Amino acid sequence: MTASTHIHHCIRYYALGLFLLVGLPTLYSSTASAQDWRLVWSDEFDQDGLVDPDKWSYQVGGGGWGNAELQFYTDKREENARVEGGHLIIEAIHEPFSGNEYTSARLRSLNKGDWLYGRVEVRARLPRGLGTWPAIWMLASESDHGNRGWPDTGEIDIMEAVGHDPGRTHSAVHTNALNHLLGNNPSATANVATSADEFHVYALEWTPTRITTFVDGETNLVYNRSNADWRRWPFDRPFHLLLNLAVGGTWGGAQGVDPNDFPAQFAIDYVRVFEDAAGPPVVDFPAEPVSTNIAPGSPFSAQAIASDPASPIISVDIFQQDGLMAGSNSNQTGFSVDAVHPGCYELRAVARDADGWSGSSDTLFVQAGDTCGQAPYLMQAWSIPGRIESEYFDLGGAGVAWADLSQGNSGTGIRQSESVDIGPSGDIGGGFAIEDVARREWVEYTVRVEEAGIYRIVARVAGTIDGQMTLSMDGADLDSPLTYASTSSSTFFRNASLEGVVLEEGQFVLRVTFDGLGTRLNWLEFERLGATDTERGEVAPGNDFGVASPFPNPTRGRIRVVWQAEPVGPVTVRVFDMLGRQVHRSVWEAHEGAANIDLSGMADGAYMLRVEQRFDRVWRGVVVQKYR
Repeated sequence: MTASTHIHHCIRYYALGLFLLVGLPTLYSSTASAQDWRLVWSDEFDQDGLVDPDKWSYQVGGGGWGNAELQFYTDKREENARVEGGHLIIEAIHEPFSGNEYTSARLRSLNKGDWLYGRVEVRARLPRGLGTWPAIWMLASESDHGNRGWPDTGEIDIMEAVGHDPGRTHSAVHTNALNHLLGNNPSATANVATSADEFHVYALEWTPTRITTFVDGETNLVYNRSNADWRRWPFDRPFHLLLNLAVGGTWGGAQGVDPNDFPAQFAIDYVRVFEDAAGPPVVDFPAEPVSTNIAPGSPFSAQAIASDPASPIISVDIFQQDGLMAGSNSNQTGFSVDAVHPGCYELRAVARDADGWSGSSDTLFVQAGDTCGQAPYLMQAWSIPGRIESEYFDLGGAGVAWADLSQGNSGTGIRQSESVDIGPSGDIGGGFAIEDVARREWVEYTVRVEEAGIYRIVARVAGTIDGQMTLSMDGADLDSPLTYASTSSSTFFRNASLEGVVLEEGQFVLRVTFDGLGTRLNWLEFERLGATDTERGEVAPGNDFGVASPFPNPTRGRIRVVWQAEPVGPVTVRVFDMLGRQVHRSVWEAHEGAANIDLSGMADGAYMLRVEQRFDRVWRGVVVQKYR
């Protein structure tokens, strides 16, 4: 394809895929020098007659268009939209037409020019006249956000103007949480005294982290993504361009419409769309085929490597669907699983560069066994003792791995295709939480109890109503439910515990059934207190045998853990990441008095060390920080 033909560009951003340029000429904007912008689509309006059908389609009709507008937008009518003398002319005419008082035109590039990020330039001369309302703007071409319509899918107004306020132009964005119906949408105004006498360049620069509009190269509106979700940033899907001239309406007609000011012409000299020639990072699993079949219980490992010639890679993460498996602050990362649970898994890698661009790999499908039944979300059973993050309940779907009485996921977090409500926890440590639970709703987790014994179970909960949850292992309820009191706020979390729970060693399916309204569950933690009476006659009292904090801490990789008193029997050191997954285990003789642990293969972040001797457990924290 060339720049004069239909181009449908979508940069891969997470699930949307990798940036691609296909046979386009190397053309650059003379006004866009901050980045390596390359022309990918344009209309110079150099052939008189109707507009190019390969680039534009007409939106046709009257009825006010949701804004009490007076015009009827016509279809392929040169009186209202034509190319003439090197310009596109959109002309509004005072004439009766299909029950409306005025005619005009509304053009869009949908399915003929759709882009995810880039720079748009439109050189235009605005109409005069009381009641005119010209616009250069963009809407989502395809989006799964919210109601899949306005305002949830977003709107970018590069330029709007109204005839009752001559010499001023406006830029704005609209989203679910920020829009003109709520009166809170971000907007900006520019003084352009000669907007109706001369041509001016109205431009947009749109990246994964920022929307900026310009008038003649001068910055107008700046809207930053920050850490917003889709309700404030739906601008991570392809958009298309619209050009139209409305008459009257809630804004354009706020001070009336003067029929004597018509016909009125909106003239466009050119439309040019650019994309960053460098593109986003490229990341892949170089050693793996697209689909991998392995035997259940087999080990599995994957490594992702990213590259970006234009900007340094600042992170690479590997996800199983929405669950983080590994991450690093370099150009590569990897993980390994000792024994993959039977099931089907979807891995993808995401790389980010210093300019805020992201690129995603193709999905790597991993199947262990012959069927895709219930399976742990992160490919292997949760280890007990340890922490279980609530949002990572099992794969398997409704009635198999979870039951939820409401339709759809009302949260703003992960696993949006499933009906269990998940949102950002807002708790210490961040992450997500199951929220808005109702009685008889439940979730399940595949777990492995590493050592039989007596346990304490701690639930991190928030809510305004007292409640309880019933825990069961392979269908057998524990002796008592875990009860919790109101925390007085759905944003304030508190620990609730169930003491003296006897667990047998082995693999089980843990079901959590809720008996409370509106509770939020962040995590469950299982702490082994000691052996059962059957194993050793009594529970040994705790003893920290003088375990000092790891040194150095933070560490670039190697740490030393010292114990002062000589324990009875060997000492086991286990290291867990913040998802509760065991990432290291080593055994040391008690008389050595210390353990030298190598964590250089771990990603930067916080970890928990558990030092064990017989029935005693001592926890210590350590931070890996290889890049400072």
